[in-house]
Amino acid sequence: MNPQERKQQNLTAIYEALLQLMSHKPLSMISITELCAHAQLSRSYFYRNFTSFDQIILTYQEQAILTYFRRLPRQSKITLPVLMTQYFTFMQQMAATNQLLIDNGKAQIIVQTFEAAYTLLIRHDRIITVTDSTIHHQPYYIAFFSGAVVNILIHWQQAGMVEPPSYLAQQIVRFTASHTGNGLK
Repeated sequence: MNPQERKQQNLTAIYEALLQLMSHKPLSMISITELCAHAQLSRSYFYRNFTSFDQIILTYQEQAILTYFRRLPRQSKITLPVLMTQYFTFMQQMAATNQLLIDNGKAQIIVQTFEAAYTLLIRHDRIITVTDSTIHHQPYYIAFFSGAVVNILIHWQQAGMVEPPSYLAQQIVRFTASHTGNGLK
């Protein structure tokens, strides 16, 4: 196994161990020693690679978002409805993990992961905008949009994820169009 594969294997092991422990007790009650024993990794591995449990979750989630990018259409630019449909489809598959994070007060990590992904898409000019494209570069826009999307995700999840991802995508497009169409740029 090459070093990159070993690194990914260790990250997956410690992340999955953390989630498993979180499913049985609050995050605040989990020790580094317990986590490392459960993941069958040394404490020195933890201290070399992470400063907190949040960093494990965020690092793994950032890896997961790469999977999200691979699901996007291959064309150079994508529309917001396609982007959001893919995002909610991906998040639907991660519902159990998301619920553990929410239950342990870590919803902000979901927001941070979305912010990183959305920022990268904007930076690489991958999103087709139907409204004022400069809005993406306004201070706090990405924080606003990311928080809104993840809040919708959380409410959708709490309500049992009844509506399909495409419905949520349509709602986000409708909400953002109504705000930008009313001169609130």
